[in-house]
Amino acid sequence: MLRSFEQLRDTAKADLLIAADEEHAALAGSGAYAMPWHWHDCLMFILPSRGTVELKHEDQREGTWLSQDRFAVVPQNRAHETRAGIGAHRHVAIYVTGAILRRLDREIGSLSEFHRRTRSTTLVRRSSTVRALQALSLRNNGGAYGNSGIKHSLISALLVQCIAEVMAGEMMPGASHREHGMAMVEDLKEFLILHADEQIPLDALADRFGVSRRHITRLFREGTGFSVGEFQLRVRLQTARELLSGTDLPIGEIAFRVGFESGAALAHAMRRADGRSPSDIRKRVAQPIKM
Repeated sequence: MLRSFEQLRDTAKADLLIAADEEHAALAGSGAYAMPWHWHDCLMFILPSRGTVELKHEDQREGTWLSQDRFAVVPQNRAHETRAGIGAHRHVAIYVTGAILRRLDREIGSLSEFHRRTRSTTLVRRSSTVRALQALSLRNNGGAYGNSGIKHSLISALLVQCIAEVMAGEMMPGASHREHGMAMVEDLKEFLILHADEQIPLDALADRFGVSRRHITRLFREGTGFSVGEFQLRVRLQTARELLSGTDLPIGEIAFRVGFESGAALAHAMRRADGRSPSDIRKRVAQPIKM
């Protein structure tokens, strides 16, 4: 099944279309995403934002997993199939015409190395710059980053950065099913760090990431060596130590910020962890340096 650039750009639902013009289009995908074997008359970059995407293509029909450490470039007229992995997922797909590649070749320099490396489907290590641009392009809060002109500029910057990384970055092999699971662990860790001050039941995590409590528990311990609760406690205590050392906030306020009911509860947890209380940490910071 052929899906032309015009079909992709013009028939995309409003909530999926990030930015588009006559030369390229960026679409978001999420949820129970699945696209059976098809091909495009344009080149495609596919970049997971959360979770994983399984990609099958002419050169690797058994499939490979894409996660946040890598993205794929699929040349035009190359048959491929994509579907979301287990659990919550989101991705960005950028569709690129020959016209924009020719223009970029004139404006930013030769793309001969890019064309050489993308004669077949290619996996590339993703840098922090690509991840940051991608995250900004997906913001939809009605503020500055929700402006259509800003989103178009962000997608253009993301496209140029992806091209640069194809030309100079590290080509990667396909990811295994185990790596797919470890990608979910990284998403879990990121979520737990962001919400370390909250009590998050395993059922809530299971609902958010679309897998069972048992699967989350097994994967997380396999990937980190800790249970979900142990990891969250370590994050809370580390944050508390940093606040105790670097600020003058009252101990009770610090306890509240990192998710404890009181200063006494924080002190009890810290003593159990390493034998030091909040007051001990404050005293060490306050001690004068001996010359």
